[in-house]
Amino acid sequence: MHIYQLFKKIFKTTLVVIMAAALFGSMPGCRKKVSDDNFIFITLDTQRADFISAYNDGKASTPNIDSLAKKGILFENCYSLIPITLPSHASMFFSKPPYEVKNYNNGQIIRPKRNRPSFVSFFQKNGFYTAAFVSLGVITKKFGLDEGFDLYNDDFPDKRWYLTAEEVNNKVLPWLEESRDKKFFLWVHYSDPHDPYSPPDTPNDFKIFFNEKLLLDACLRKYEYHELNFELKSGKNRLRLEIKNQFVENENYFRGKMDRMEFFPEANSENLDIDLSRGWLIKRDRNVFFFKNNSIIDITNHKDPMEMSFSFRGSPILTPQAVRSLYKDEVEYMDGEIGKLLEKLRELDIDKRTKIMIIGDHGEGLGEYKNFIGDPHFGHIHYLNDVYMKIPLIIFDPHKPKNALRVKEIATPMDVAPTIFRMMGLKSFQGFRGKDLLHPEKHNETAIFMETHKPEAGMNKFAILQFPLHMIFTPENRAYQLFNLETDPEEKHDLFGNKDLPDEIKTLKQRLNEFARDVLKNKEEIKIDKKTEEMLRSLGYIK
Repeated sequence: MHIYQLFKKIFKTTLVVIMAAALFGSMPGCRKKVSDDNFIFITLDTQRADFISAYNDGKASTPNIDSLAKKGILFENCYSLIPITLPSHASMFFSKPPYEVKNYNNGQIIRPKRNRPSFVSFFQKNGFYTAAFVSLGVITKKFGLDEGFDLYNDDFPDKRWYLTAEEVNNKVLPWLEESRDKKFFLWVHYSDPHDPYSPPDTPNDFKIFFNEKLLLDACLRKYEYHELNFELKSGKNRLRLEIKNQFVENENYFRGKMDRMEFFPEANSENLDIDLSRGWLIKRDRNVFFFKNNSIIDITNHKDPMEMSFSFRGSPILTPQAVRSLYKDEVEYMDGEIGKLLEKLRELDIDKRTKIMIIGDHGEGLGEYKNFIGDPHFGHIHYLNDVYMKIPLIIFDPHKPKNALRVKEIATPMDVAPTIFRMMGLKSFQGFRGKDLLHPEKHNETAIFMETHKPEAGMNKFAILQFPLHMIFTPENRAYQLFNLETDPEEKHDLFGNKDLPDEIKTLKQRLNEFARDVLKNKEEIKIDKKTEEMLRSLGYIK
């Protein structure tokens, strides 16, 4: 880059940040006292930036989220530091990178640290009523994000560890009515784009017949745990599985899969034979049972009639096109519920004294890349490419001019706390590692580091993003990848070569190596209990 172009780029970035500071009245001399406004902090679990229409107009329609962007600030380049829900949220609340919080995976309890308080505790100390409503089991109060909250609502239905946006709103909207006259800080966590991709209006698609009598009529796409009880007659009995899957056209193809299937009592040579006799493909190494429509399980009882239970959890087979369509449906459904939240603020006449921030915790792979066995990858956790890491960040202040502003400066979840403090007139805490995104001063550090960790991830991975260069490192096999997000935003062309690296790339590689080495050297062992392990399995984090 020529020196003229470099100074031109720096001038443009600085000008945009100064405009942002002016828009939000955040110059140091303007901050006189703690704001009396309410603050609503909304986190969107598994929300890609490019599936918000304010960012990309072709993949999903999100008019309610867009309405905040049109009146506030949209950050075009916000990146998660880790594609895992709990540690990403920990980075928001403690303004520290995951390796400093020492929280690497879901299920790992965040130990209280007096020198690293949650930013919410400062709201509590300044007279705000603080409340949280969360929608995934991985961020229940057990794991340590409840610090500073007067109310932390993490109730879930029996044997289901997620809530739909409507179920969240059924708690949040009555709470708003009760709290309308209080000064409050509210955290609302929606997770509908997270797998399983099944909005509430998803029709039932799965039936089980026992000896040709209907035993279960359910929605397999909801990935719920089922336990069925029935009486075996002496002799031969039969379970027949009927599945509707419009995404698999060929009737001879497998249409669903089970990743948990158990019988009690179990089969034995003397009393009981259980035979997956028709329409099954069993992958023992992956503990997955693929099945076709009208698959059969024959159960032969050699004794007197007896009670039997059959428990399972499964999902339909989905093509990449189907997953993208369903993900879009989930995002649009969630946006509709966010619209109901915004409408409730107007109905209660508190919208003009309520500031709002919306941010994602990580993105989602929708088949763009292959997994370790060569199949299209859906989900997050394992990889650090752009689709897994780029997230939305939108800030709205009802007191400021109604002109949309788009900021190109790199942002991360660590920047949440300092920026909210600036908006609310709170004195910044020196222990925060993030930066105030509305402050006009130039920040020297232009690179951000990313990480993902075993055992949830298949392998530890680390990355450095110094825009537009994005380098990813897998220590286990000493593999590097290098992408230029400016010329290759979909990261399809790996530019890394071990020979004759330019000095700029050598420096990037050296910094990434040092980061990975330091994190792994100081990493603490991850331990989870059996109940937590089952919860993680039910949400698809452990296969």
